[in-house]
Amino acid sequence: MNIQATTALKERMKNDQMNPLLHNYNSYGNFLRDKFFVQTFDSIPSQYSLELYLEDKKENLSAILAEMDFETYDLELVFKIWRSSSNDDPSKKEDSPNQFFYSSKSTAVCLWLIVEHGRLYLELLYKEENAAIEKWGRSLCKRLKECFGKPQAPTFKVLSKGGLEYYTEEINITEKELEVEKLYNDDFIPIHKIINDSLAVDTSGLILLHGPPGTGKTSYIKYLLSKHSSRDFIFIPNDFVNELLQPGFISFLIANKNSILVIEDAEKVIISRENGSQNSVVSTILQLTDGLFSDYLNIKIICTFNTSIDKVDKALLRKGRMIAYYEFNALSADKADALVTSMGHKPSSKAMTLAEIFNLDKLEFDAARNKKTIGFRNE
Repeated sequence: MNIQATTALKERMKNDQMNPLLHNYNSYGNFLRDKFFVQTFDSIPSQYSLELYLEDKKENLSAILAEMDFETYDLELVFKIWRSSSNDDPSKKEDSPNQFFYSSKSTAVCLWLIVEHGRLYLELLYKEENAAIEKWGRSLCKRLKECFGKPQAPTFKVLSKGGLEYYTEEINITEKELEVEKLYNDDFIPIHKIINDSLAVDTSGLILLHGPPGTGKTSYIKYLLSKHSSRDFIFIPNDFVNELLQPGFISFLIANKNSILVIEDAEKVIISRENGSQNSVVSTILQLTDGLFSDYLNIKIICTFNTSIDKVDKALLRKGRMIAYYEFNALSADKADALVTSMGHKPSSKAMTLAEIFNLDKLEFDAARNKKTIGFRNE
């Protein structure tokens, strides 16, 4: 490369670095709306936001955009983000944008709109002293709630990743009613109260639930999802566990403070570092639940597993970090008989798991099918 070309390249790089718009993105390519506001309007913004749950379809997007009032404050589209889908459903066949950022040229106001994954999210940034804009924003949100709002069903989020960016997809679940005193052994009742109370406040910590399959661990988590539907439960699939080690995941957690991470079948994650497996993940869990960063993030982690508590890394069990841990076992004979009798079956006077109890009809059917028949039988 000749000297002239080198000089031109350096000048171009210098100009790129000086472009103030570049400061509106972090190192992971995420657009920083508050920074854009400060740079554009030379003021720290106040924020008003709205989140609604709705059916994720193109017709809703068109209706929402039609309800938006962009004219009052001369809001102009700065950019939009498109989502390409391979869905075979004709109603979702065409690609459509799902994120929009607007800014006003006449007034200090910005608007961020997301319509995706069965969710509408609106964020309004404005100057605190401008009461008229605040009133306008509240009126707009009220109108959107009246047109598109629906009761929030219990949901949990599943961690996903596209390129370098982490995001979540929401999954609706059926509300789970659970009579804890009836379905679990008596020693679990005080543990349940500790867990239930801890999920109602913004603190960090670790909850370990272990025991044989069929003893009610997953049912209990579904109950917690229903009981604390305003909380963000984020399910971490086993294939994504190592993502906890990635630098970009910290940015995701910062954007999802006060969340509850759920890791099922977590044997490989929490096993003692003396065994050399997944030890870095243990270190990350330690930092999130009781490290310097924990008081800022307020992340709780719920792990379920089938292995013995003796194999769990001892550092995870330290007081202050541990909210609660409990070993689920079969219901005692007395409690099992009471539950079985309430379901119209004969008591057996033996300990039984919840899976065994709630499948008694199937067990009885299998037993009847396997009985020897009397008389003629088709071979």
